[in-house]
Amino acid sequence: MITKDRIRSNWTALTGSPETHTLEARIFHITCIFTIILFSCSIFFNYYIGLYELCLLLVPSVFAACGLYYLSKFKYQHSLAVFIFCVLGNIVFVIFYLNNSGINGPSLVIYMLFFFLVMSIVPVSQRFLWVVVNIIVAILLITYQYHYPEAVPLKHRDGFARSLDFAYVYFFTLLIVYFIITSIINSHNREKTLAENRAELLELSNQSKNKLFSILAHDLRSPLNSIQNFLELSLEEHLDEAEKKMIHSSLLRETRYTRQMLINLLSWSKTQMDGVMVRLASLDLLETLEHTILLQTSLAGEKAIVISNHIPKGTKVMADHDMLELVIRNLINNAIKFTPFGGSISLSAEEEEGECRISVKDNGVGITKSNEQSIFSLQSESTYGTNNEKGVGLGLVLCKEFILLQRGRIWLESEIGMGTTFFISLQKA
Repeated sequence: MITKDRIRSNWTALTGSPETHTLEARIFHITCIFTIILFSCSIFFNYYIGLYELCLLLVPSVFAACGLYYLSKFKYQHSLAVFIFCVLGNIVFVIFYLNNSGINGPSLVIYMLFFFLVMSIVPVSQRFLWVVVNIIVAILLITYQYHYPEAVPLKHRDGFARSLDFAYVYFFTLLIVYFIITSIINSHNREKTLAENRAELLELSNQSKNKLFSILAHDLRSPLNSIQNFLELSLEEHLDEAEKKMIHSSLLRETRYTRQMLINLLSWSKTQMDGVMVRLASLDLLETLEHTILLQTSLAGEKAIVISNHIPKGTKVMADHDMLELVIRNLINNAIKFTPFGGSISLSAEEEEGECRISVKDNGVGITKSNEQSIFSLQSESTYGTNNEKGVGLGLVLCKEFILLQRGRIWLESEIGMGTTFFISLQKA
């Protein structure tokens, strides 16, 4: 069964796709296709009404139109093909005019159609030239017929043949003008839609860039200021061991935060430059994440948060080792940030049909419904944790991008005051 999509696909294959051919080139291909159809039908029609000389003229014209179509579409010599088309078109019209009753036949209607096609395909800089050529050729031929009427005799057998010839030319002219205008309007609308989409993507890109600069300006400056202040204080003031320990602990948190932020920043920047190589392999989930969970346990201990690991032994997934570690590290960091003192975080994994679902659950402050929509984008606002921890900004954005690159899914369930659970679904090995 022939569908609209299949017709559209075949038509695009004939005229050329927007990715490989310009709008002018596609219009030229449509012009060549309808010229071939018009001339081919005209061979039989002119033979029927007795215009045998025109039949002989139209045969090489069909081959010429085929050659120009091939030159433009497959050899990408569009400018050369258009120039040859314009020159040959004027020559063919002169011969057609002299052999098809001149002003008493449909020649001028065809020449007007030819002019419309020329204006649709020639560069803007050449349009005035071809307008002048069209006017001069038409005036010269009409003048010639006026002074030498016997040189352009009426070739139609009778009035019926002449009327039939006019009707035939009118029908094809209407058909070609319709398809050309429709193609121009559709192409214009398509280009407009593409331009609007590009503008939206550019706006999102600019927003991401601004967000990134905001993170760099604010979040990098703070720990550097803390380190600078501590060094200045240690040079100017005598500090006892308790004060030094307190400052060391504070600087350690700042350094951990800055390190995590820089890891996320560099990883995210790499994804934006299309430089990330995904190496999917069969991984033992518990062995892969054991070291990462152990490192986060010490961080959680500062807030007396207990991290429990309920991932079953022997659970295997198809994933990239480094990406999966980074994702889980960010999710645990995020859970620690929003879980109060004495809270708990648990990791678990369940195997389903063809998938393994990993969950990171906390009993923290939860996420509002309005924030759930933007939590995985740079449009989300960076907030402070329960111990005044700063947000890394890029963590959850990176989680989503890396999970998608591993052909997985990520989502969350949350309730204010009760906690949040992040879910990751990956293919089973």
